[in-house]
Amino acid sequence: MIDQIYIPTLGRAHNQITWLELPPHIKDITTLVVQPKEEYQYPNRNILVLPDNDIGITETRRWIYMNSMDIKYAVFDDDLKFIRRTPGEEKSKRPMNPSDWDYLLSKTSEWLDDFAWGGFRQGNLPPSNREYLESAAVNCAFFFNGKKLPDESELDWSLSTVEDISMVLQLFNKGYNNRVWDRFGYISNYVGTEGGCAEWRTLDLINDNHQKLINMFPEYVSWNGTKEILGGDFKKIKVKWKQAYLDSQKSKASLEKFME
Repeated sequence: MIDQIYIPTLGRAHNQITWLELPPHIKDITTLVVQPKEEYQYPNRNILVLPDNDIGITETRRWIYMNSMDIKYAVFDDDLKFIRRTPGEEKSKRPMNPSDWDYLLSKTSEWLDDFAWGGFRQGNLPPSNREYLESAAVNCAFFFNGKKLPDESELDWSLSTVEDISMVLQLFNKGYNNRVWDRFGYISNYVGTEGGCAEWRTLDLINDNHQKLINMFPEYVSWNGTKEILGGDFKKIKVKWKQAYLDSQKSKASLEKFME
């Protein structure tokens, strides 16, 4: 079993989708990460209060990262539903049950003895024929072994959105492999929902951060058309996840050979 599940949340005290998805015994190891101004809204929940209000999701993730360097833990967005499916059967989706959670967290803890991080795949992606994938994309639902991660000062925390994609690419770039569940997945619908990052995230801000991410990783991130949402043009990006990891391993191997 992992040590802790963190759910950063804002403006959703009465709409805790992720928390409500968890079985009672998993809630016992789950902590809602809240801003000081909302502490009073959670009188009967396990909470961790951030040092300041309105610090944004990136600084929230950084704060969790800095304070969890000696444990195995998860970080889930607050608007997720979780499903289980049969590998290779695209339409085999059902909600996760308590036994699924026990198996997932026990197995994940074993994985984190060998891998610094991992997570869930999106539940809407076509399933593979395997229980898990390696060197795969993760966002919204992460697992970490704090003892195996680089120091927070070694990572760039400058993006205010797509910060999860940025962190994944940085970890790949530093040679950190992962293992990602495909038997289990998450489904999220954050666009247009109240609370969370929607309280401050604008379309212009998203598009601006997409451009910054492309500037950070031009060999792996590029534009991928537009989509009309929130009354404007959402500029989509595509990421060469596998190539980012493979390139990092080549660089790592070359450096290790040079140092022999």
